[in-house]
Formats: sequence, structure tokens, C-alpha cells
Amino acid sequence: MAAVLLQYRLVLVHAPAGSGKTTLLSQWHEMLAGTGVLTVWYSTNDADGELLGFGDGLIRAIDAGLSRDGDPVLSLDGRDALSQLIPLLSARAAREPITLFIDDYHLAEAGNGADTLNRLLAARIPQLTIVLASRNRPAMPVSRLRVSGELLEVPVEELFFSEAETEDFFRAATATALSAQESRQMHRYTEGWAAGLRLAALVAGRMPGALSASPTVGSHRAVAEYFLEEVILGLPEEVYRFLTMTSILDTLSAGLCNAVTGRSDGGEMLSFLEEAQLFLSALPGSQRWYKYHHLFQEFLQARLYSDGRDEIAELHSRAAQWFIANTSPMDAVRHAFLARKPAWAAELIEDYCLYDYLSHGRFEVFSRWMQQLPRGAREERPLLLFLQVWRSINLRRFLKAEQTLRTIEQAASDPTSRMSVISRETGLDIEGRLHLMRALIGAYGGDLAGALGHIEALEGRELDRLAFGQVDLDSIHSYLALQVGDLALAEKLTWRAKGVYHEIAVHWGGLHSRSIAAMCYIARGLLHEAEHVAADALRIARTNFAEHSYMVALPSVLLGIVAFDRGEFLEAERLWERAIPPEHATDVSGLCERILFATIGLVRLHDVTGCSDKGTNVLVRASRRAYEAEDFRLEFQLAIERADRAFRLANPAEGMREWERLCLHLPEARRRFPASAWQIWDAFQVVEARMLIEAGNRPAALATLGGIARAAHDSGRLLSALQVERLLHALEGTSPAPHAELGCLLDVYLPPQPPSATAATAARRLPDPVAVSPEGLTAREDEVLALMQRGLSNKDIAARLDVNINTVKSHIRNIFSKLGVNTRTQAVLKKIRPGLND
Repeated sequence: MAAVLLQYRLVLVHAPAGSGKTTLLSQWHEMLAGTGVLTVWYSTNDADGELLGFGDGLIRAIDAGLSRDGDPVLSLDGRDALSQLIPLLSARAAREPITLFIDDYHLAEAGNGADTLNRLLAARIPQLTIVLASRNRPAMPVSRLRVSGELLEVPVEELFFSEAETEDFFRAATATALSAQESRQMHRYTEGWAAGLRLAALVAGRMPGALSASPTVGSHRAVAEYFLEEVILGLPEEVYRFLTMTSILDTLSAGLCNAVTGRSDGGEMLSFLEEAQLFLSALPGSQRWYKYHHLFQEFLQARLYSDGRDEIAELHSRAAQWFIANTSPMDAVRHAFLARKPAWAAELIEDYCLYDYLSHGRFEVFSRWMQQLPRGAREERPLLLFLQVWRSINLRRFLKAEQTLRTIEQAASDPTSRMSVISRETGLDIEGRLHLMRALIGAYGGDLAGALGHIEALEGRELDRLAFGQVDLDSIHSYLALQVGDLALAEKLTWRAKGVYHEIAVHWGGLHSRSIAAMCYIARGLLHEAEHVAADALRIARTNFAEHSYMVALPSVLLGIVAFDRGEFLEAERLWERAIPPEHATDVSGLCERILFATIGLVRLHDVTGCSDKGTNVLVRASRRAYEAEDFRLEFQLAIERADRAFRLANPAEGMREWERLCLHLPEARRRFPASAWQIWDAFQVVEARMLIEAGNRPAALATLGGIARAAHDSGRLLSALQVERLLHALEGTSPAPHAELGCLLDVYLPPQPPSATAATAARRLPDPVAVSPEGLTAREDEVLALMQRGLSNKDIAARLDVNINTVKSHIRNIFSKLGVNTRTQAVLKKIRPGLND
């Protein structure tokens, strides 16, 4: 490091008080002195702020340093002393390097400090290095030195302790070993500030155990005294008032500060604080936003509270009003609560925050708000209560959801109640929304018949256009239409809902719509379309939600189905395992498919890869979870899978036992699931057919399977039809015709292949990364290419094939990739003249 310092003409260290500047300079001084380098140390003081104070003091320090080393210059005196000193310094520096350390330079800025240093630097004395420490950025011009590479600037961040250094510091300073969590907590509160850590160590030394009870805060006496003595004393009153008033803000901007303080100099004041490094740091980005150091902010807030609480409520009210005017409603609500105005907070939540909540899934924030609101403020706001119902449903707390719905019904029945007044003023359709929420309870809770009944009650009725109204009706209805096999209606409603969700930027709803569309495509056997839509949903989910959230899990499950069909078993396993919640997770939110599809998919994957024991463990864990959560639909469908799996694995005795257990649940299942609920009853009838075969009634079994296949074909559910037909062929000993797009999914009802054969099949189904011949196109891709050859646009192709335009684009990308071309013309020519450009 010694050699590095001597390469520069000026080394500049500027940071707030207590950041360790003096310690750093002392270490450098000791290091250089140990190597024989001539060093001079000067610590400025209050007298250096006078007109000639700094220059005189610095000259005397240099005088003493040179005299001690054999070059007495004690005759230097007066106003020309620096002019006489420069030649002497030049002569001495010609023989050996000299390093001049100046600590606390900020105290000399008001005097002749800048002039003295500028003259020394302008003299360009060879082998002279000036090391400067200051709380402020020096006013001297340094841009030329920076451009020429003669300036080394140590940023504030380099002086802050890391988490590991925080742990080492406490071990050395207090002989106390912090745990990893305590170390992270201490680093978060002090932000690595050296003085803050030293003060925290003092607190720990005086009161053992104090830090584990509560971390160091800015209001602790030791910390407060430091800030008072080192930072606040000497500040102008207007600066102190600005600091305390704006300490209520987590982030600061000029406009926000002006709104809170009632002044117009917010920009100038923030610039001053930044230049003075008064524990204010600029946040990344082009906009000028700042934040106070955490401990400094808490110290200022403690001072503000000691001055009077009435003012604080007014300051928070001003902040809330500014955030509303500047489209930051979440921040506005927080300040409304801090202003002790819960009724206003409830109004702001209902008027401004519902879409934001639904868009980004800020569920914990909303739950905390609901707990903060008094019961009266909460229960007179119908949209807030409906959103609370929606959240309870999503968490599968159906009893609590129903209790809240009854509260709404009771309040709405009184025409003079505040809820009734609000619903009339806003046009809120309370009766329609009660049906909507109960339909959602049925959809999530597995009572599909009950859910459909509430949807039928809304037939021909359009809900209000307020938050989660008509658009959610379309979304819920589309899911139920999918469940009963009306794929055309499901696709129509879900794409309509997706368009509305997109317009209002509600990502949660948009993800659900895309996922339902992908389920419809899978049912139709259109795996490429399903992959495109699910991949789009996963991209949006990862952008707006946590990696392990339900919103990431749902499209991951669907992409796992696509990967499994291709024989990409490792990828399918990765996607499905990520989607299944941890063993002891209590917050298992969302649609049943999130766990159902992933569980059944993993079981079948393990079976076809020769790991049946792993499949059994997955199925047992999921069945236990369904039982403990009282999730009847998941429990019933997993029971069907257990029975069917026993038959697939050539264990008919176990299959018959599972069938007997399954039949115990039939009355409840028939009450909950209409006969058209194909995902449930198709699989059930397959097991029923297996039982008929075991009973010796093979014709009845084949007739049952044939009926399933015909009904599936009639509903456009190609995948189910082909799966059952594949089983029929196996039972009849005939060979089915191969399918161009579907692979492993067709064999889910058949006994698993030996691992070696499965691996070979998977290898054949893996996509070839190299461009292939036109013969490698799927049937649908051939159709698209033929229409391209006729000159149709993407929009025309979408209309001709009755698919979404994004699906057409996906097909075209696949065609380009497989043919090794970049344009539509090249693709058509390659089709007409194979081998072109090869």
C-alpha cells in the first residue's frame, strides 16, 4: 500500500464523522514511517478556520518535521513563509519522498486552507504526496488531478464495515462473539458505520445482553450524545429544523421535503447536507432521492418527538398528501397511519391501492393494514372487506371468508349504514360480489357444483367496473368452464380477462388468465401453444413476484407438463419440485392445480424412470398434506391416482383396496363435482374400467373407456381422448397411430416402460438444437408454413387457424429455427426447394 500512496499527488478521504478517517490515516502514517519515508502529520483545529490560521499551522508542522530530520527552517516567518518553504520542500523531496498528512481538513475551509493547498499542489513538487481527510468534499479544484491520474479518492463506502468485519470487530472489542443473525442485525442498524459500531460495543460492555434484547438505536444515550457533540452543535437553527422535520421520511426529494417543511429550499438544503456529508446519501437513479443514515434518522426522530407530538401528525399528513399527488399511494397510506388518521388510511387504501395490491401481490402489507384499522373503519368499507375475503380464500381459510361475507351481508341490509351509503355512491354491486366471492370459495375449495351455482345466479348480469369486479367474474368463470370441459368458453373468457388485467397492470390476474389459457391448450393437445403462454406467464411472475411464490409455481407446473411430454425429465422434475411447497409450509395458497399437477407429474416421472419408491413417497406426503388441510378435491384426485397407479404397477390387490377406500368418498364427490368435471371423472372412470377388467367384465370396461374417449373428442379435449385411446389399444393388443406433437403424456395410463427404453424414448424426443429439414416440422407448423407460402399475414393465419396471434408468432419462430432461416421468404423457398442454402 505504501508504494500505491506514493504514486499520487493527492489522496483524498472524505466521509461523515465517525467513519474511521483518522484511524485510516494513522495506519497509513505508521506504515510509511516504518518504511523510512519522511512523513509530516498535521491535525487541524478550530483556530485553523481563521484567515491565516491554517497556513501558519501547516508551515510550523512542516518546519518541525524537516528540522527533526536535519533540515532546520525555523527562520521562516510571515506572509511569505510558504513561498520560501516550497523550494526547501522541493530540494528535500528530490532526495526522498515526503508524505504530508492533514486530518480534519474541513475545519480549515473557512480560512486560507484551500489557498495554501492549491499553492502546494500547483508547485508540483516531485515525490510530495498530500493525504487529506475531511468530513466534507474539499472546495479545491481537483478535476485536473483526477483526469491526469494523480488523485486517489477513497469513497465513503470503502470505510464502512462489512457483515464479516462487524462480527470480527465485536469479537475484538468486546470479547463477545455475535451470532450470524446478530451480526446481520447490527450491520443493518449501523450500516457499517465505524463510530456506530464502537458505540454499540460500549453499550454492550456496560450492559451485557442489551444488544440481544434490542439493537443499538439512534436514541440510545451514547449514540445521541455523539451526534449532538459531533454533528448537531454549530449547525444553523434552520438546518437543524429541516433535519428533524424531514426525519419522518424514509427517502427524501426536494419536492417532498418542501411539502413536509412548508419551505421552498428543499433542493438547496439537500445539496448542502450532501456536500457536508451530514449522514445523507444519494440513492441510485437519475432522480435526486436521498436517505438518512439509519441511526442518524432515529436520533433526529427522537429529538422531534421530544419537541412535540402534535407537529408530527401534521408532518405525516403533509407527506401523505404529497405521495397521493405524486402517485405513490402505498407510501401515502403508511403516512396516514402514522398521522393517526385510520379512517383516512382506509379511504386511501380503497381509492388508490387495490390495483397496486393485486398487481404485485403485496399481501402481507395489506394484512398489516387491516390489523391496524379499527373495526369500524374496516367494516364500513365494502371493497376492503371483499379484498379481505379474497385473501382469506387464497389462503384456503374458507370459514373466515364466509364469516366476513356474512358481515358484509348484514351491514348492506341496513340502508342507513355507512357501507350502504358508500355502495350507492360508488355503484358497488354488493349482491353480485357476494355471489362472485362464493363462486371463488367453491373454485378454490373444491365445491365446483356450488361455485357453478353462484355463477349461474350471475348469468346475464354484468358486475360493476370497480376493482376486481367484472374482470374477476370472467376469470373465475373461465376457470370453472375449464373444469366442466367447455374449453371454448374458458378460452374466450380468460383471454378477455387477460386483456383487462393487462390494461390496468394487474399482474396477478394476468398470470391466472395466462395459466388458464395454457391449461386449455394442454387439454386440446396444443403443447406448443401452452408452452408459449406459460413461459410468458413465468417471465411476468419472476419480474413481479418472489421466486418461490405461488405465482411463479403455477406456470412452472404447466411448463413441467410440456417438458415431461418431450421426455425432458430432469427439467420437468426441477419445475415440479420447485412448485411444491415445503413440507411444513402453512401458507399454501392458490389453485389446486399448483400441487395436484406437480404431485401426479412427479409420481409418473419417477415411475417411468425406474424410481417408484420416490414416487410413492411423493404421493404419500401429498395425500397427508391434503388430508390435514381438509382439501377434499386434492385428497379425492390423489386417491384416484393411488388406485390407478397400483393397477399400472401390476399390483391389482392394492388397486382394489384403494378403490374401496375411494368409493367411501363418492357421495361427497358427486355432491361437489358435476358429471362434466372431466379432470376428476375421466380418471375415476379409467380406474372403474380397470376394476371391471379385474371382475372379468372386459366388454363393459372397453365400452366405458370408449365413452370417455368419444366425450373427450366431442369437447375438443384431444389429450384425454388420445390417452384413453392409447389405453384401449393396449388392452386390445393393437398399435395406435403415432402423434406428431404429443409424446410421453399419451402413455400416462400405461404401465411404465423399463428405464433403458424410457431413456431411449426421451433421447429421441429431445429437441435438436441444429436446424432440421422441413420434414421435421410438426403438423401445425406445416399448416402455418403453407399459409405463409400463400402470402397470409400473421393476423390472417391466426384467424384461419382460430388461434391467438402470439401462438402464430411462436410457430413461426420454431419454423425459422428448424429450417435454419431468418425470413419468411427464405422459409417458403426452403419448403419449395429443399436443400436451398444448405
